[in-house]
Amino acid sequence: MNEQSHRNTSRRSILRAAGASALAAPLAGSLLTACSTKSTPSAKPNTTVTVTSYGGSYNDQLTKTLLKPFEKKTGVRPSLLANTSLAGLKAQVQSGDVQWDIVELTAPEYLQAVDEGLLEKLDYGVISDKGLPSYAKADYGIKYLSFLFVMAWDQKHIPDAQAPKNWEQFLDPGRYKGKRSVYAQLSDSSILEAARLAAGVPFDKIYPLDVDAALKYLAQQPGRDELIYHTANQEPIQQLTSGEVALSTSFNNRISAARKDGARLNFTARNSVVAGDYFVVPKGARNKEAAFRLLDFMSNDAAAGADFIQTTNLTLANTPALAKLPASVADSLPTSPKLADSILVRDDAWWAKNLKATEQRFKLWQAGS
Repeated sequence: MNEQSHRNTSRRSILRAAGASALAAPLAGSLLTACSTKSTPSAKPNTTVTVTSYGGSYNDQLTKTLLKPFEKKTGVRPSLLANTSLAGLKAQVQSGDVQWDIVELTAPEYLQAVDEGLLEKLDYGVISDKGLPSYAKADYGIKYLSFLFVMAWDQKHIPDAQAPKNWEQFLDPGRYKGKRSVYAQLSDSSILEAARLAAGVPFDKIYPLDVDAALKYLAQQPGRDELIYHTANQEPIQQLTSGEVALSTSFNNRISAARKDGARLNFTARNSVVAGDYFVVPKGARNKEAAFRLLDFMSNDAAAGADFIQTTNLTLANTPALAKLPASVADSLPTSPKLADSILVRDDAWWAKNLKATEQRFKLWQAGS
């Protein structure tokens, strides 16, 4: 997702900025023509594009709502993998053997990849920016979605009326017995921000993040031994549905997908942390032009974008799609103005600068140091 700067997003403006579907088919056709004219005479047309993301139900949703419609419209065949990582991207670029054309990265990873010169500069002559909100458009990537880091529970053990309403309640061992499952990777996890919110720190004072104070709080509430860690997004769903834990951190789209599959899980958007991911094109990508065309489709096709949003409960950086949503869906999104005052926006710049050191500190803390 788990990607977003994204985390400094001006989410309040997204829905207001939603306009008509600006990229009509004739314009798309002209862009494809423009794209082809930039190819060398000997270059083979880009008829495939390899995308890598996080796997699970999310990859299924990407395929159904965006990749298949793109293939039907353009004839370009996407191939979707589930092994995205900054380390993998870096290894491919540095070896000169680039297998991926589009890669999903967290916002701190995106900023790091830019600093290390690992990315192709996007061609906004092919990618129309008419559908892109201003926060999402960057030189080397598109912050294409926003999601919520939430507290989730199993309704069989915790009825909604008794569910935690804030992080202090979530972490309180006296209020809820048993272990909490926590996402182990800080590139997307906001458990340290959650600890500071639980301690009563207001949203506007969370950054710069006091890591020592956050770990001290977690050591007391619920206690180091009362936390277990998951590294894949499907793990907390399995842990909750199996009864291994009654409370877990997760992402809003993962819990929504589990509910659609019949699981009795729930979450609250209030006091959550909004973050997001980028789609980028690695330097030296073999099907760069097809990658740009897919990014254009994701950013501007209203019907496909609206289907993605309603399927995932994620905010796609596609304002024509947002304009097609019913209010009941729009109000549940990470970018809903109705949630603006009760959601913390993650500070991408702080995490890009401090991610590595903070991860090392967090691992040492988990080991008992």
